[in-house]
Amino acid sequence: MNVFEAITQRRSYRGEFQNRPIDEADQNRLIEAARWTPSPFNVQPWELVIIQEAEGKEILADITQQAIIEQFKDSKFLDDNSRWMCLNETEWQDRGDGVLLKDHVTLPKLLQNCPEKLTGSILKGLLKNAKSLAIVGHLGAGKMPAKEIATQVREAPLLVLVTMNTERCPPGEGATRWMWLSMGMLIQNMLLAATSRGIGVQFVSAPLESEADRENIRQLFNIPDYNEVITLLRIGYVSSEGGSSVRLKPSEFVHHEKISN
Repeated sequence: MNVFEAITQRRSYRGEFQNRPIDEADQNRLIEAARWTPSPFNVQPWELVIIQEAEGKEILADITQQAIIEQFKDSKFLDDNSRWMCLNETEWQDRGDGVLLKDHVTLPKLLQNCPEKLTGSILKGLLKNAKSLAIVGHLGAGKMPAKEIATQVREAPLLVLVTMNTERCPPGEGATRWMWLSMGMLIQNMLLAATSRGIGVQFVSAPLESEADRENIRQLFNIPDYNEVITLLRIGYVSSEGGSSVRLKPSEFVHHEKISN
């Protein structure tokens, strides 16, 4: 697989992984892809925590589960999410951005068994009034999706905590900006290397949304206080093909010479 194929075929993998560990050679390839990331002044500000043992996975699964339960109680979080949710493939293709609702939420059986038109009408109303769903969250509506995602974290063959060593800082007023750019490039290097080897990667954002959870993770995994936890990656060999995706048309984001009004 060439680089451009890896770029266009990469997907965030939300399904179950094959029940086998990542081969040592493939794990080393991901690490090498990370190691050769460009960075300002070659400061290489990254440190990775590779987690394969059950104890570390259990810790992160528990934090993930509780974080998701709390998110379902947060009206602002629900409202922000609803903005990017599409109800069906047609809407998704027309928009060219966002995500499919069914890829992120398991619908209750009652809705699954409804006629598609009726289901769409109900879901459209729910998304339009997503803030009000926080009431249902306080009644425990987040427990099922929280348990599902926590199980995925717990059963992942490999987890990687990506952290940024803030002491390895380049000169200049824009130092932090350039460090964040290099961290993004590191993650992209790992994603493309993984795609080329039939390895799926998913960002697990829930346990890192709040400062309190990030601090908890930092302490539990003995991460120095000058290291910022950037993201958690769930990694394994894919058991099914990657899903579809959409993108904006070039004309919607490419500007020549200057951005016109």
